[in-house]
Amino acid sequence: MKFVLLDCNRYWWPVKVRMPDTENPGKFVTYELEIQFEAESQDRAMERLEAAAKLTSPRERMEHERKHLFEVCKDWRGVEDEDGHTWTFSPDNFRRAINQSWFRQAIYTAYAESLNGEEARLGN
Repeated sequence: MKFVLLDCNRYWWPVKVRMPDTENPGKFVTYELEIQFEAESQDRAMERLEAAAKLTSPRERMEHERKHLFEVCKDWRGVEDEDGHTWTFSPDNFRRAINQSWFRQAIYTAYAESLNGEEARLGN
């Protein structure tokens, strides 16, 4: 297969969100979804890291991290409400989701894994 050089690289990647199990104290439950990522260029990554190094307050750093997630996350599949209705990807819905630490950390982990050149981990 030939390498195709694209200006914009978007791809779907599995995400596993581990959260405390509300029914079983001390246990976790894993939820699975997919995120469509748009890989940032090395130049953009360097700009982002240099900007982050200049931030001084926790709020500034958190907002910078959220902005990064909004830049690289373009869509999702497999997100539902309690009644099983699909949650449409939108800025408001995504902001609500990344406000949960479990979701946010799962997205960061999945994005990093997608960039390291290895297949997604399947199973436990």
